[in-house]
Amino acid sequence: MRRMNNLVTLFTAMFAFFFGSFLTTLLTSVDKCPAHKSGVTKLEPHPELFLMILVLSAPQYEEKRLSLRNTWLRLGQPLGLPYYPEDFIYLPTYNKRGHLEREGPSEQANRLRVYVDWLDSVQSPKSSDVPKRNIKIKHFFAIGTLGIHPNLRANLDKEQAQFQDLLFLPRLVDVYANLTEKLLHSIDALIHHYNFTYLLKVDDDTYVKLDYLLNELVSYDRKLIRKARDYRGDPLPALYWGYFNGRANIKTKGQWSESNYYLAQRYITYALGGGYVLGRMLCEFIGNNSHHLSSYVSEDISVGTWLAAFRHVYRRHDPRFDTGYMSRKCRAHHLVLHKRNETLMRDLYNGKLCTFEAGNEIYLKRPTEYYYDWRKTADKCCDNLVA
Repeated sequence: MRRMNNLVTLFTAMFAFFFGSFLTTLLTSVDKCPAHKSGVTKLEPHPELFLMILVLSAPQYEEKRLSLRNTWLRLGQPLGLPYYPEDFIYLPTYNKRGHLEREGPSEQANRLRVYVDWLDSVQSPKSSDVPKRNIKIKHFFAIGTLGIHPNLRANLDKEQAQFQDLLFLPRLVDVYANLTEKLLHSIDALIHHYNFTYLLKVDDDTYVKLDYLLNELVSYDRKLIRKARDYRGDPLPALYWGYFNGRANIKTKGQWSESNYYLAQRYITYALGGGYVLGRMLCEFIGNNSHHLSSYVSEDISVGTWLAAFRHVYRRHDPRFDTGYMSRKCRAHHLVLHKRNETLMRDLYNGKLCTFEAGNEIYLKRPTEYYYDWRKTADKCCDNLVA
């Protein structure tokens, strides 16, 4: 009888052990479930990346995607530019109240002059013997596939078989009203499948001088790593790089109409959506909190609002980002250029900067470039014009 009791006790203990192990495994797998918002369950593995490029594209825009693949997505692989001097790179420091000190208009103007001078020097024949550098980058075109027509899905599958660069979002209906959700799904999927340092978000009608942008971003990152100890107990600056606007009125009509934005009389300062760069830490915050963040109609306004409260966000305003809904006057120093069609993409790739200027009256009322004054209220942020 005692032996029987011992056997019962043994089997009970074994059952409890295996059941506990099973339950622990189940809970652990749920806790680590990747991309729970986006529904993306698998992406091809890739070594650690420096830059992830996320292009928001509509399912039917195959020609636009092909144009990007044939032009600027080829730049910087490998990178043949001399290192952008770290002395030219600004790293913000914390003030006594624990906030990052950003560049004022005069400092921004000086950095632009320095860059233009450097640009002239590297375009001279003397810089032809620069060794090639292999910086690990990867790009994806994000496309929502929920409810998509079978014929269009078949075309996308063919495109994916050829290029392997489409990020299918199975829980997203791909319409403009879902643009912010599209960004959330995309970032959620990417942070759970890839280890990247920075993310460049652009639209499929944006041209990027990827080699120059990548070159400067590498120098910034190297300097930040070298100077990390200088920040002591404070968090390292988290980069949010683009062309900022702090005086945009809340839209009440049209496709940008915002009925749920009650936070202020104007949109909280944000980088214009044609293109901006986010550090990994900021992407993780957005992706890991995607279920809790309020989604507004415009994804760029949403990002600016989500990141407003963090004291360690380095909002770098850069006139070289021409990323608004209407193109500004084209300049040789521009790094990111929004609202370019396939013809203009090819022209830019072939070194022809301003081919759309001549005889095109639509650009006569283009917005002017400005330096951002972080020391003034948002309504007075943008009065210092670029000469």
